[in-house]
Amino acid sequence: MKAIRVQKEKAEEIRKFAEKIGAKDRKRFVKASGDFVEIPILDGYEHFFEGYEIVEQSFTIENPRKKIPELLEDQIPKELHKYLPISYKIVGDLAILKLSSEIEEYKKEIGNAILISNPRLKAVWRDLGKEGMVRKPKLELLAGKGSETVHVENGCLFKLDLTKVMFSLGNQHERQRIARECEGEIVVDMFAGIGYFSIPIAKRAEKVYAIEINPEAYRYLLENIKLNQLNNVIPILGDSMFLTPEGVADRIVMGHIFCQDFLETAIKAIKKEGVIHYHESTPIKVLERPINRLQKASKQSGRNCKILNFRKVKNYSPGVVHVVVDALIY
Repeated sequence: MKAIRVQKEKAEEIRKFAEKIGAKDRKRFVKASGDFVEIPILDGYEHFFEGYEIVEQSFTIENPRKKIPELLEDQIPKELHKYLPISYKIVGDLAILKLSSEIEEYKKEIGNAILISNPRLKAVWRDLGKEGMVRKPKLELLAGKGSETVHVENGCLFKLDLTKVMFSLGNQHERQRIARECEGEIVVDMFAGIGYFSIPIAKRAEKVYAIEINPEAYRYLLENIKLNQLNNVIPILGDSMFLTPEGVADRIVMGHIFCQDFLETAIKAIKKEGVIHYHESTPIKVLERPINRLQKASKQSGRNCKILNFRKVKNYSPGVVHVVVDALIY
């Protein structure tokens, strides 16, 4: 069985391309090894990846998610199989999935099937959305037990309780992208949570101010600073509207998607010159709104603003996208 061996920083780009052309072997997992990643592909697609190393995998990991319909064959009517979840997220040793109402009465059977198919999991939770400014998760236990876990991502450890704080797997690339740009800098993370951005950034930055208003998330932020053996993170419990230090930062991270009211506070935290990474959830029909907000806030603060980058992080809901704007403030 063949796989493309690429460096980690290119892995996401190549994986997406392989999926787009139908080359990715969905029965096998992507496998990480040191600084490289092996992306499994189907036979006959090798010519699409000229210039990359093609390896023969002697040991492959079968994707346990493919076993779920087979395990439920005798428990769920055949006509309902089309409503079975085709994927689920794994955070540490916990699985999270969404279920449609059509198959809700079989939620316990689905949860147990996932546990049986993937022995490394200790519990399966159903995602019912998030609540409030702190985006507290609403979850329902379907199988197993336990909600606290330690998630490993790009060499960083994140301890959390899924029922108390959120963890977005979809932001992984963004976390690493920003971390790579912070070498030797002083960074302010205005919505630190459990350390999603602060932890990877601190491995490169000179100093990180990590501000978090949610006491539960703040408690895990403190634990994660210790877990990752960091001594350059300054944790601050409270509202970043009032506790963000002024004139200290080379870079500001605004990772909350509803933080437009905090823009002027963020700009005040920048030194004579610095970069803001501003996240927002915006309808596609007003896609320029985040840029306009940044420019307006800069003007009101008596500063100049140069847009460096504007990109989609992920889809948020139908017709709405999560975007990030990188802007130089001077």
